[in-house]
Amino acid sequence: MIKLGVIFGGESVEHEVSIISAVQAMNKMDNEKYEVIPIYVMKNGEWYTGEILKDIETYQDLSLLKRYSKNVILTNKKGRFILQSKGFFKREVNELDMIFPIVHGTNMEDGVLQGYLKTVGIPFVGSNVLASAIGQDKVVQKQVFECNGLPMTEYIWFYDSEYLIDSDEIVRKLKRLVIQLLLNLHL
Repeated sequence: MIKLGVIFGGESVEHEVSIISAVQAMNKMDNEKYEVIPIYVMKNGEWYTGEILKDIETYQDLSLLKRYSKNVILTNKKGRFILQSKGFFKREVNELDMIFPIVHGTNMEDGVLQGYLKTVGIPFVGSNVLASAIGQDKVVQKQVFECNGLPMTEYIWFYDSEYLIDSDEIVRKLKRLVIQLLLNLHL
């Protein structure tokens, strides 16, 4: 049986969506093929594991969550991937074979988590670090597509600081782009 760690949560604004997605997925996984081990990442970056994390009701009271699950870190001990308790007396809580990230947003699906998993050496489902980073940064993604000759719609991009300095100019550029796109639709 494969010991599958399912990572979800994180500091992103999509934290709650990740919880819902992961709980639904964990409850549909084949228990004859996989021992599903939930790994919840709180908004402050702390990792928790425990069977209680498979129940959506758990997330209504974080004090209960902390009481009935274990605060852990992921480590590689001579090729064994271990969820280990934190604190002075470190104990092995669970061993994992691979990770299935069900994550959204910053520091979770943008290559950061994938880089950490790669550093630990544990196999994981999904895109590698570079693909995750490019997929999350839409401007870079469009530039990669353009460099490879893929057709792209016209777009503009700007930093929030540029918008704060001269929002009127940004809005003018956006209006010109919309007019150009609408004209192209009628050609």
